[in-house]
Amino acid sequence: MANDLADLGLRDAARLVSRRKLSPVDLVEAALARVEAENPRLNAVITVLAEPARAAARRVERAVARGSAGSLAGVPVTIKDLIVTQDAATTLGSRVLPDGLPPAPDAPVVARIRRAGGVVIGKANLHEIALGVTTVNEHFGPARNPWNPERIAGGSSGGSAVAVAAGMGLGSVGTDTRGSIRIPAACCGITGFKPSYGAVSTEGVFPLAATLDHVGPMTRSVEDAAVLFGVMTGSRRRAAAAMAAVDRKPRRRFKLGVAEFFLRDIDPGSLRAIEGAVKTLEKLGAEVVSVELPSLEPALEASRVIVLAEAISYHDELLKQHRDGYGPNVRARLEGGYDLTALQYVRAEEVRLELLADYGRLFSEVDCLVGAVLPGVAPSIETQQLTVGSRTVSLAEAFCHFNAPQNMTGAPALSIPCGFGRDGLPIGLQLIAGVGRDEALLGIGAAYQRATDWHRQRPKSGPKSKRP
Repeated sequence: MANDLADLGLRDAARLVSRRKLSPVDLVEAALARVEAENPRLNAVITVLAEPARAAARRVERAVARGSAGSLAGVPVTIKDLIVTQDAATTLGSRVLPDGLPPAPDAPVVARIRRAGGVVIGKANLHEIALGVTTVNEHFGPARNPWNPERIAGGSSGGSAVAVAAGMGLGSVGTDTRGSIRIPAACCGITGFKPSYGAVSTEGVFPLAATLDHVGPMTRSVEDAAVLFGVMTGSRRRAAAAMAAVDRKPRRRFKLGVAEFFLRDIDPGSLRAIEGAVKTLEKLGAEVVSVELPSLEPALEASRVIVLAEAISYHDELLKQHRDGYGPNVRARLEGGYDLTALQYVRAEEVRLELLADYGRLFSEVDCLVGAVLPGVAPSIETQQLTVGSRTVSLAEAFCHFNAPQNMTGAPALSIPCGFGRDGLPIGLQLIAGVGRDEALLGIGAAYQRATDWHRQRPKSGPKSKRP
């Protein structure tokens, strides 16, 4: 059963459990076996919740016998260790609180997953306090890319992406402030969905920057992301709409916008993969149109200002009381927030509002934007900078460039696998829609995945991971 889990989808697993064709106890045991086998190598999970998960699986088994299985019946999931849970401390990926945030009532997003029959098997590794793009964690060690453990997993939700890609559960809950769901999804070859701002509650999620923070699902397929997203919203109407969207074909003609900004200075392999994905979408009914959004250019710097200004407001007291509890690299970035001025923050907000207005106008004309998630494939764990075009920039700048605008506007965005690049590493395609059009975006992503099989590729287990 443990080997079979690698090829089982979240939605399929829940159906099998609800029909009594698969035991939720066996399903959870298989996931825990994968954690035991793969976590020492990949470091995806900080806290394994084996006994609480087994107890939860037995409760699901009783619910199935009563005929009251939920839409996530028996599905094993991990939760980013920035989100409060009742059965484990929340470390924030940091030592700023030596014992972490103590167990407390589940964050609403976790409570909804449990009510739907989902089983939490662990708390996933992350870039400390979510302030970074690599999940090279200075306290708990790096989460390692399952396609090649010497490469980064991306961040800040890197442990969540690794867990899904390596079969340590069938889904995970991540957070995204400047790309922290989409970046690791692209690095690890899975599906990562950042919903519209506010579609999923951030209550019980330790904030990085409340203006830009989002919570979303990380799964193997868009279909599975839609199931998890529907549960996470707490809305039966939205859950039904999400599933209807992924189960039907998109309307015969839809407008797909291509902005040069989202393809600029990416490596040739990534460009070829994305151009191939656009051709596939054309065959599915897309009318491709070129679009321009000049307000995208200042979004990266403006988002950096907003994140650091808001993050330092949350961490100010902790920095004063427990400064040495932060890793040196994260602490240095965080303390940069002290150097910002009120004028910089106000001007960053002006950039955000201008971009929000431009996105509103754009999505009255097109159904979806398409582009890259990253300028290339996942670099080595030691990498600090990347050459992008003619410039050498920090990893944070390189990785957030295509992603930060969607947090600035609250627009839903999806990262899905669209090929493999250098060294057999995955490439992510980004699809973006207008605020509130989450279900339509999921529908387009699901249609693409029905026509391709990139999302079905799995990294091999063992000391050296290569594309099969």
